Amino acid sequence: MSEKQEQTGSGAENGSVAETRARVLAELKGASETIENGAFDLAGDASADVVSDLIRITADLQMLIGQLAQRNSR
Repeated sequence: MSEKQEQTGSGAENGSVAETRARVLAELKGASETIENGAFDLAGDASADVVSDLIRITADLQMLIGQLAQRNSR
């Protein structure tokens, strides 16, 4: 949903959008933590490439979370 659509929607719709965004952010944070923990758990057993990929995925998710959090605060 675009910013313009959100601004023209009703208060109930805007509240719903904010709740959905908050829920998505929480889910993404949980996924990021799970992937990061998995990378460290696998560090001694998996190949270095797998661990490196998991850490990169975590970093990408954290960047996405930061961008979405900024949008959510507007």
